[in-house]
Amino acid sequence: MEIPDTTRENKKAMEHALHGESALRFIDEWFTHLPEAQWEEDILAPAGSPEAVALFAVDTVNAFAHEGSLASVRIRTMLPRLRNLFIRAHEWGTQNFVLVVDSHSDDAEEFRHFPAHAVRGTTEARLVPEIASLPFRDLFTVFVKNSFHPATATSLEPWLIDNPQVTHFVVTGCGTDLGVYLLATYLHTHLLAHNLPGRVIVPADCTDTYDIAPDLAQELGILPHPGDLCHKIALYHLAMHGVKVVKDIR
Repeated sequence: MEIPDTTRENKKAMEHALHGESALRFIDEWFTHLPEAQWEEDILAPAGSPEAVALFAVDTVNAFAHEGSLASVRIRTMLPRLRNLFIRAHEWGTQNFVLVVDSHSDDAEEFRHFPAHAVRGTTEARLVPEIASLPFRDLFTVFVKNSFHPATATSLEPWLIDNPQVTHFVVTGCGTDLGVYLLATYLHTHLLAHNLPGRVIVPADCTDTYDIAPDLAQELGILPHPGDLCHKIALYHLAMHGVKVVKDIR
């Protein structure tokens, strides 16, 4: 009988493990050295005018920041930075502020996979006060969604078609690996599919995702969600696709 070479198998397993650790260290290093962006130089100048720029925010509702089972201190901590970016964008002449947010039906299919959240008509589905209280709220275009995806069964695509002058998209909000990732890839794909010159930019400091430890995940009946890991890998994956990921926008 042939005796299996367990030494070789153990060596292979170790090589794979080291390769994985090396990859995570590489992504950490990449994230640490993200470049800063200047609004006028890196966004406004390539776009050509403020009318060509839109600032998007995903899922900036109370359910992910201030109340409910999915509210996260990570998102709550990010919101003042996002508010400041909104204010600066407005000062730079931006008129296109687009918010794509959860507003679920009571029996949403998504609740089979996540605890109920942002049910239509509840305070959880309202915009966070950090954004809702801005004095230029009348410039907001708000699209509600009943799933992760920003364009499935929403009016986002018709808005893009009706506003062909908008070619540069700054994507912010939460979570980095869910709503932000899907919106950024959707907008990037929109530009590619229609051969449109433009860019999708994601400032890492104005996005974040939630953290759920294994014990809490078991209690909620969902998978654990390591916030730091999911945040960085999602941003790295966006950069691989051609989305411009930056540390922040000055």
